[in-house]
Amino acid sequence: MVLRLTCLASAMVALSTGVATAQTPADSQPPAATDTSQDLLLRADLITEDRNGLVMTAEGNVEVRVGERTLRADRLVYDQDKKTMRAQGHVEISDQTGAFQFADEIEVDEDFRNGFATRFSARLGGNSIVTSSSAVRTDGTRNSLEQVVFTNCPICEANGGTEPTWSIRARRAVQNTETQMITYQDAVFEIKGVPVLYLPYFAHPDPTSKRRSGLMIPDFGNDSKYGLFYEQPYYWSISPSQDVTISPTIFADINPLFKVDYRKRFFSGFIDLESSITHEQEFNSDGDRLGDDTWRSHLYGTGKFNIDQNWQWGFGVERQSDDLYDQRYDIDGEDDLRGLVASQPRQLLSQIYTTGQHPDFYFEAAAYVFQGLRAGDDDAQFPKVAPTVFAQKVFDLKQNGQIATDFSAVGLFRDARATLPNGQSALDTARVTSNTTWNAQYVFGPGFVLAPFGQARGDYYRVDSGLGEGPRDISRVLGAAGAQLSYPVIRRGENIDIIVEPIAMVSYATTNPNSVRLPNEDTLLFEADESNILKPTAISTYDLWEGGGRTAFGVNTTVRFSNKFQVSSLVARRWRQEEDTSFNDLSNLRNETSDYVASVRADLGNILAAGARLRMDDNLSVNRIDVDAQANIWRVSGGARYFKIAETPARVEDEGLVWNGTLKVTDRWSAIVEQARNITQEQDIRLGLGIAYQDDCSYFALIYERNGGRDRILGPSESISFRFALTGLGAGTSNN
Repeated sequence: MVLRLTCLASAMVALSTGVATAQTPADSQPPAATDTSQDLLLRADLITEDRNGLVMTAEGNVEVRVGERTLRADRLVYDQDKKTMRAQGHVEISDQTGAFQFADEIEVDEDFRNGFATRFSARLGGNSIVTSSSAVRTDGTRNSLEQVVFTNCPICEANGGTEPTWSIRARRAVQNTETQMITYQDAVFEIKGVPVLYLPYFAHPDPTSKRRSGLMIPDFGNDSKYGLFYEQPYYWSISPSQDVTISPTIFADINPLFKVDYRKRFFSGFIDLESSITHEQEFNSDGDRLGDDTWRSHLYGTGKFNIDQNWQWGFGVERQSDDLYDQRYDIDGEDDLRGLVASQPRQLLSQIYTTGQHPDFYFEAAAYVFQGLRAGDDDAQFPKVAPTVFAQKVFDLKQNGQIATDFSAVGLFRDARATLPNGQSALDTARVTSNTTWNAQYVFGPGFVLAPFGQARGDYYRVDSGLGEGPRDISRVLGAAGAQLSYPVIRRGENIDIIVEPIAMVSYATTNPNSVRLPNEDTLLFEADESNILKPTAISTYDLWEGGGRTAFGVNTTVRFSNKFQVSSLVARRWRQEEDTSFNDLSNLRNETSDYVASVRADLGNILAAGARLRMDDNLSVNRIDVDAQANIWRVSGGARYFKIAETPARVEDEGLVWNGTLKVTDRWSAIVEQARNITQEQDIRLGLGIAYQDDCSYFALIYERNGGRDRILGPSESISFRFALTGLGAGTSNN
């Protein structure tokens, strides 16, 4: 029997929202419990009504639908006089969000704010499930549950209804739909049904809750530098657009550390700050204290804001009180990108900048301040860059190519004289450059591609050596012209395509431009490699100029397979009219003949991606090699990088290996290994071994890690860490 009614609509809405069910986030609009405009469809095998029409009973396969909500039960009794509705037998409530509630019996009162359920269970979003022997709703906001079990692990009766990986079992729990918190009394954490932790009180956010304030999972353990420690983060959701995480840490052997992380999002941008502070002496890896107590701290932060749709400004700040502070307290993030420019390893960079971009125009201006963290660094000799400016305007000449005009200026200021790599002393340096470049591309004959190039540039320098001689002015006018010629040859096959492209370049530029009177501040780490060796002007910095005649030749090859696999390679070399001792050996532009540079890259989809970059001399001795690979084959996945450099700017050889791998022993158990090794010094910078378990609702890992790095009074250390993440509750680590 089917009836279409309106008198039960509000009851149905209340039934699906009024008992202990999946809760709506606080910043969303909940369904209106008094909306009676929707028709209600009642379906049952038998529907009866008393003589006064005040009590209606539906029995047998009862189904009630109102809007997107559905109630199913064996029996339904609606008492219009008492304003109560009772659903009995295999009660199931569902809605369009996919939320389900189950009970043996449910009853709600006259205003549908309060009620009770027996043998109640509900899905609270995702895989989160709560079950209880009974549920009572009071004040329209509090759901009191007795004999409660909560888990975020999927439970499938078809697979034998096995115990979930983890669960919380409690004598009593209260779900508050206003605060969106679930609190437990006499809570026991269970792993595969085995009790592992008892807490007289425990609370966590409702899984449907968004950001909210509260204690986070603590971090605790033992470290040789500072002994036992306990860190307890507290998350404070100040507003929908800002929050703070406050993390005091107590140590057994040293004074406490106080961390504060702040985030705020504005209509036009964001701010993200990380900081810490303590009052302590320096200490070494064994926990021995040195020197006097003083305030020590760090601040890492970034921000970025839109001025309008084309212009932005931002900042990055990286400062700490002493150079080993981050390593003593194991603070990460020293080498993160915060702004336009990334800092070098063990060097902090604070910056403020603005950028603007249009289809044919780009502008940026910035100021930078450095802080060295390496032994021997003298911050007084690091330049303060204030400002650096770059602007470029592009003119499209259609079939005749493009003209790009750009302007660059920089000012470098030091508190103490520094000795530059060319042996000069420098205190303050300023440079202004104006540059115009013309590029074009023409295709002719059987497929030749000709790309001519022309450049005119002027530089003005003002240099103060700090030796009492006063500043000196230096200027130079530079020019270059050349062309690149290539001839791509394509052979298409049924299952394979082969592309071979010989590339030749010839150009000529102003000779003898690099005077010993000019400083070299920006070309210390430049290297002519496969990305630029075939360009008419290989160098992209300003202080050094590649003059005279030069030519280059290379071959670019690509092989594409029908299954979308691809292998590509490039081999190239550069010749110049005469050597230029202004360049160092690392640049690959010093001698009349450059080293051979080569690269090869194979992309085999998700199975394997690998590449190698080489630099070899006339005897094919390797001066630089850099190999990387990512693999996912059978049950093995991981990545590796090997590099070897014959001579670094510090004139020493450097060779290293970084790799990590995971072997899936079973579908859920894995073995983990990672290593970072300095082969030159025969030293493991980091070595980690571990085992891990992962399923749909949890992650557990036991990791042994050895840090073999040495930096002045800090030496090697070892640790064993237990890392875990429980879906729906958060993540944490425990270290020993």
